[in-house]
Amino acid sequence: MADSNNLISAVKKFYNSGDEYLIPVGINKDKIPALSNYIEAQNTGILLVDVDNISDTAPYASNENTAAFKTNTDDTHANVLSSGSVGGVSALPIGSFDLANTSGLDSSVLPQDQLSFQQDQLTPYTEGNINTYYYAQGMPIVRDGKTLSGDYIDMLLGRDFIIKHSNKKLTEIMVKNPKISYDNTGINLLKSGVESVFDQLYRNGGVGEKANGKPDYDVTALPREDMKDVDVSQRIYRGLSWKYHPADAIDDAYISGEIDL
Repeated sequence: MADSNNLISAVKKFYNSGDEYLIPVGINKDKIPALSNYIEAQNTGILLVDVDNISDTAPYASNENTAAFKTNTDDTHANVLSSGSVGGVSALPIGSFDLANTSGLDSSVLPQDQLSFQQDQLTPYTEGNINTYYYAQGMPIVRDGKTLSGDYIDMLLGRDFIIKHSNKKLTEIMVKNPKISYDNTGINLLKSGVESVFDQLYRNGGVGEKANGKPDYDVTALPREDMKDVDVSQRIYRGLSWKYHPADAIDDAYISGEIDL
């Protein structure tokens, strides 16, 4: 890429093709901040960046939609923890996995050295929300499954699942119905389509539960009388909205005990 503008133009061309992750390969690190900021502005999709140094992320350290990865490299292994982590969960449905503690990555991914990388050396990674691959209790695992802002990657994947599949579901409803009436019947049809997306994510494990055991989400569909006349005349419905509570997960566990003599 000659400059950042060319890079962004190339990304724009394919941005809505359906892919969830963007992993830049062979791009100078001084171009990454512009790319990260562009994806931040879209508020959908996730940029995964392999960095040589933790300090490389300083220009975009607060971005929610960018996740940074770092491990040691040698002459045989490239720094490919980001793609290796994606490969480790690629066969699993969104909502069913938490990237933290992913193990058994492809042999091309080199974990931090088991003997020289000690627990205290993990601190800069944790403080900077940099994902790494290191040995815990003799097993290599990915930690901590976060983006640079400290948000969990799996929660953002859930967000994107809802956005993409809701839009797809609404389009399917439009295509499959000869006409959608601008009344409660038509509006409820659209609402049920969005609800089906949340139900799927709930079955996948990505939506929490309410106290009554029901999925913890709410889809609101405002009635026709709440719509602007100009939207009604142009056959546009803007009354759908949603909120939900992502399913919680456990990334760490601590044990206490005593010997009763």
